[in-house]
Amino acid sequence: MRKAALAVFALVLAAGAALGVHAAPPYQGYTIRYYDAAGELVGGASAQCSGQYLQWGITTERYERTTWVCD
Repeated sequence: MRKAALAVFALVLAAGAALGVHAAPPYQGYTIRYYDAAGELVGGASAQCSGQYLQWGITTERYERTTWVCD
């Protein structure tokens, strides 16, 4: 009985791991542009698919974000 319960647990665990791998969303790159109250561009950030991250200027509460799926 204990071996059967252990076998069922192992199967459930394996199935959960397999679903987790397949359900993971693809990595996304993004660009953010920050604007001041007048609508002028004052900063930005970019995360590339290669892992490179770049940020410049200042951050504000007004921003626009663009994303893309990495290959």
